[in-house]
Amino acid sequence: MPNKKAAAIGGLVAVIIFVCSYYLALSAYQSESEDQVTLFVAGDTNKSDRVDMVANIVSLDPQKEEAKIRLSFYPEGKLSDDGLSCIYDLKLIAPEAARSDSSRVFSRGVPISAVELSYVMVGQVNDYPFDEHSIQLIFALNRTNPDLIVPSAVLFRGSVPGFKISLEPLSEHLSDLPDGVNAMKMTVTRSWTVRGAAMAGIVVMWAIGIGVFALIVLMFSGWYNVRMPALFAALLFGLFSFRNSLPGTPPIGTYSDFIAFLWVQGIVALALLVAIIATLKNRPT
Repeated sequence: MPNKKAAAIGGLVAVIIFVCSYYLALSAYQSESEDQVTLFVAGDTNKSDRVDMVANIVSLDPQKEEAKIRLSFYPEGKLSDDGLSCIYDLKLIAPEAARSDSSRVFSRGVPISAVELSYVMVGQVNDYPFDEHSIQLIFALNRTNPDLIVPSAVLFRGSVPGFKISLEPLSEHLSDLPDGVNAMKMTVTRSWTVRGAAMAGIVVMWAIGIGVFALIVLMFSGWYNVRMPALFAALLFGLFSFRNSLPGTPPIGTYSDFIAFLWVQGIVALALLVAIIATLKNRPT
């Protein structure tokens, strides 16, 4: 009877812990999603005559060191004919962008089409899952004349699964920028879910490594099982698949590999060698 009561209490505690963990995980996801809806607003939004630039983050690829951002334009106030076109010829200034659209010209009276800009992400992807990448963003519009800058504001939006995105103004570092030029720095790191999955993978790998090491000790003590070589051979190749299944993982050689994967692979390879020797030693005569 006491054993049944203790089991019931243990089961109830386990259910409560699971429900609380489930709720906290969903709350963290909701909070992270809401934070990514509107990331940053730059420029003077109090000016009625301006051009709003909505920047949507299309994709982030740390391995290719590339970020793609789509800019949409919305003239406001006296600068707008119909909310889609401007009364002036406009030229986009985005000096940090890697493509020719960074200096595109929009004709007056014609609806301003969106442009997609490509940026180089500066960082070290081999630090996965703790890698950090940065991009310097500068946006401005002028009337095809460098001295005639059009007032503008930038609204950053977007959420890319697997990444945490933060932006900050660069006005403190670039104090000589003229009015109407919007400069900011975007920092990209792995989201807490990716880091958590990567760390869980590291723990699982080390659990396998410790278990295999214990089997090595047993084999050196004289214990033997004919299935050991097959088990270790399967683990040797299975660990590659497990490692590559971690979210967003780059090719082999990352920080996480030096923490766990390479060590555990070495342990399993040693165990396979010991198991083969033990099999030859205990082969039927």
